[in-house]
Amino acid sequence: MSFFIRALAAEDLDRVWVLAGESLEAPRWTRQDYERIVQEAEPVLLVRCGLVALCGSDLVGFVVASWLREETVAEVEGLFVERTYRRQGIGGALIGACMAWARTAGASTLRLEVRASNVAALALYQRYGFSAAGIRPAYYSSPLEDALVLQAPLFPQIPVPL
Repeated sequence: MSFFIRALAAEDLDRVWVLAGESLEAPRWTRQDYERIVQEAEPVLLVRCGLVALCGSDLVGFVVASWLREETVAEVEGLFVERTYRRQGIGGALIGACMAWARTAGASTLRLEVRASNVAALALYQRYGFSAAGIRPAYYSSPLEDALVLQAPLFPQIPVPL
């Protein structure tokens, strides 16, 4: 299957809103919160990123992240791939693109929370260099569950000599 990743655009907002509503892990944001990512002028302190995954013309996943310029750590606020498109590399492509964005923005580390029982997500994040940094007890509801805090270093891109 072929797919591509691009920046969140205004025409994506309806679909992202629907996908976010289907996810237990996506941020519980209002539609206006997602709109702000697209409409933000040059940010002063808080930098936001929204990326979407498309298969043909179908938006099948997204990731949202932020970085506070005074901090060294950027944060993945939500990552979601539609159920029928999982295990096909889309989640990995989204997290990889998010890591590239955070590195370019100026962060040195990327952090996220994940349900302790989400074995597939934990395996994905481990492949991208994430390791345990803490636990947030009873962080998730429906069902009540701990969140594992994971983080990964964002190494600078090193050019490969020819």
